Amino acid sequence: MNIRELFDDMWALYVRINPSVNKVKKLMEQHEGGPVKNDHIAIRTFNHPRVNREVLAKSFLDSGYKPVEDLKFEKKKLDATYYLHNDDDLTRVFISELKLEEFSPELQETINQLINQIPNKAIEQFDFCNSGTPWNPITKETYDFLKEESEYAAWVATFGFIVNHFTISVTDCNSFKNLEQVNAFLKENGYRINDSGGEIKGSVEQGLEQSSILAEDIIVEFDSLEYEPHDIPGCYYEFALRHNGFDGFIAGSADKIFESTDNK
Repeated sequence: MNIRELFDDMWALYVRINPSVNKVKKLMEQHEGGPVKNDHIAIRTFNHPRVNREVLAKSFLDSGYKPVEDLKFEKKKLDATYYLHNDDDLTRVFISELKLEEFSPELQETINQLINQIPNKAIEQFDFCNSGTPWNPITKETYDFLKEESEYAAWVATFGFIVNHFTISVTDCNSFKNLEQVNAFLKENGYRINDSGGEIKGSVEQGLEQSSILAEDIIVEFDSLEYEPHDIPGCYYEFALRHNGFDGFIAGSADKIFESTDNK
């Protein structure tokens, strides 16, 4: 497997879990009259040494990606790094990790029990960053417990290592001139916009504007003696408009984008 095949597999899994994102992409492409380009993907993990961002970045680094900048999200208790490739056709990669030591011993123990289930051989695979949940399904009680402390922890424990979101590059669109037009188009087609911090995060002056639809609820079968499906926020689609050659990310904006999977 090479890096382009990995991205194809990531998109396939992302769409399989969240069918509506493919509908969004097709709507945008119909409006554009052609294909849309991706700005970046985002992956979530924990800062545990077996699965931290350095571990999940290995396939990208081995394929020519370079780390560009580290970002900190104090309120969310997250650190992140974004990576670029010198081939402009290869999308930016953003990997964040939850700082486990800043949470309760009970949350740490719960997450450690999941991570300890992962075979070493699985971690060594090129597509480990797209392997889903390499541990036994959690219970609904575990999900609720984790969500009380960290929606991010509950999400990763439920879905594992998959792309949390793809991002349409509005910068490369012809028919959409700004994010206001994109958001209006999406709302006309029945999609809800994440309005935490405003529907548009960032500014022209900062070099990056972002918006996103809220993650759709998908049916998750938690570990249970009985069949008990529950609707849980899955993945979402983001939209990015860059200005003045800015290639990075804005911590304050990304902090609000993270809330696209939080249905509180």
